[in-house]
Amino acid sequence: MVLLTPLVRIISNEAPNVTIHLLPRARDAARVLQTNQADIVIEPIELFGPNDYPTASLLSDRWLCAVDANHPDVTGDTLTETQFLELPHLVYGIGDDRQLNLADQHLANVGVQRHIEVTVESFLLNPFLIKGTRLVSLVLERAARRLIGTVDIKLLESPISVPDIHEAMYWHPRHTTDPGHKWLREKLLNVAQQLD
Repeated sequence: MVLLTPLVRIISNEAPNVTIHLLPRARDAARVLQTNQADIVIEPIELFGPNDYPTASLLSDRWLCAVDANHPDVTGDTLTETQFLELPHLVYGIGDDRQLNLADQHLANVGVQRHIEVTVESFLLNPFLIKGTRLVSLVLERAARRLIGTVDIKLLESPISVPDIHEAMYWHPRHTTDPGHKWLREKLLNVAQQLD
């Protein structure tokens, strides 16, 4: 939502005969590049890990907690650690095996025990699913702020520190000098530089 919405707009206006195929996230992004299933992979560097693929940083984002705007237990602008641990959670899992997102992976790795009531594969569903419930969910700030007004939620600082996320684009070296590929990479970089 954050990167691709403005990218699609730009391409639609500047290059209307270009077709962009947006694919769902793959668990093994390096394999997707190696087997030429995608020209570019946008992935958090924390998930992609060490590699030899050409890369360019796009954006950083931070995790916030999202709750229903009229949450019965979270009445102010602060979520306490006790509330965070006692409330039911909605978590975002990736792929068929439900790989936890980076924030939820971090909490699991540091031993934070929570009651996970709902898992969902689409991050964008989180705010809609928590509306009218006691659920709390960790969400990325940039996307969640764009959804406020569409759904009545409030965003709060996480009472437990969660590391930021750093998105980058990766590509196979065979595409580095290709003019069309270079053009697309430049468009993505331009979009990323213009984000608030």
